[in-house]
Amino acid sequence: MNPEDLFILRGPSHFTVNEGAQLEIGSPVTLGAFASVEVISTGRLIISPHVFFNDHCTIRCHSTITIGKDTMFGDGCRLFDHNHVYSNYHVEQNTFTTAPITIGRNCWFGANCVILKGVTIGDNVIAGAGCVIYKDIPANTIVTAGQELQLRPRPQARYHAFTFTLSGNIEHLAYLAECLPEVAFHIVAPTNVSGHLMNFSRYENITIYPNVAREDRIRDFAEQCDIYLDINHLWESHNVLDYILDMKKPIYAFEHVAKRKDESTALIDQEEPEKMIECIKEYLGL
Repeated sequence: MNPEDLFILRGPSHFTVNEGAQLEIGSPVTLGAFASVEVISTGRLIISPHVFFNDHCTIRCHSTITIGKDTMFGDGCRLFDHNHVYSNYHVEQNTFTTAPITIGRNCWFGANCVILKGVTIGDNVIAGAGCVIYKDIPANTIVTAGQELQLRPRPQARYHAFTFTLSGNIEHLAYLAECLPEVAFHIVAPTNVSGHLMNFSRYENITIYPNVAREDRIRDFAEQCDIYLDINHLWESHNVLDYILDMKKPIYAFEHVAKRKDESTALIDQEEPEKMIECIKEYLGL
């Protein structure tokens, strides 16, 4: 097995993979230029699909390093699952203590972050440039560098609404967000989006996601949501409504933009958006 064949390489990189080492690399995983990857005979390196390393990153695996999908590493990030054995008087050159590193999905590590042995990092974590991660980080956290690691929560809504759109025209989106502050609205598009649509990000409970065309990511949104809002103009795309129906999630639509005008969808007059609010509140128990 040639380890170089397991990655998308953006430049020259160095690999040391000893006999007996285990590599489980999803597709695709991208390594920037001048990466250095070492997996010794006792090591196991597990990287899920769509992980990205920028230039000059280093992985040193003597135990187990596991990285969840869609996680990104900035320039110069380093992962070490081992330390040299040392005492007050010496440091062993070739004897190490080891402990696994586990990193969740959808994380982003800024330039020159260092992740040390024995650390578990949850999903949806952001670490600012230069952080040395030496203790566990819970999911949905932002980490910034300092004398001590500073942890701030990434607040998560109790309820989630999902809309997949080819159009920047979303009916009554601001009104719905204002009337349903307990609900996070995830507006997902497979392409770039207009400035008009991006401006809705000014609402704390609206998030716009451009350029989401991968089927697995679309399914992730479908799985996360409590309700689907068919409130966008233009046509259905990527079989999103089939995903929603397969998962038995409710669909609420304004009549004039509804993609499926049948029993699968709760149809509401666009001139009476307050009725959609009532339906959603009743379903969610608000």
